Amino acid sequence: MVADVKPLTQDDLDAYWQEAASQLGLQELLSQALPRLGEKQGTIEIDAQSVVFADDFRAHRIDVMQFLRQKAGMPLLDCKVNPMFVTQEELIYSPDNKYKAMLEANPAMLSLRRLFPDIER
Repeated sequence: MVADVKPLTQDDLDAYWQEAASQLGLQELLSQALPRLGEKQGTIEIDAQSVVFADDFRAHRIDVMQFLRQKAGMPLLDCKVNPMFVTQEELIYSPDNKYKAMLEANPAMLSLRRLFPDIER
């Protein structure tokens, strides 16, 4: 006799995620991601909220997924981790703007400028 498995809802997934965090002692790690139902039934997507989450999660993925599979009653539940990437706009500086940006990062540049007043030429 096969028991009917109720479909996994987002609310259930959120609750199981929190439960996994506390049961496995991974509160800090799992708080750095948001799980959501995947496009295909039987999959979830984990959206990283920090740049290091995907790498740090790799070591705990099996334990977390086994916990979620057991709670959801879905032995074939799978996940996809969506890493977070930090992108920065490339800034084009004029020599004066570049000097000002460098001066903000390193105020000692002022003394170098005094030693070499024609450094841009």
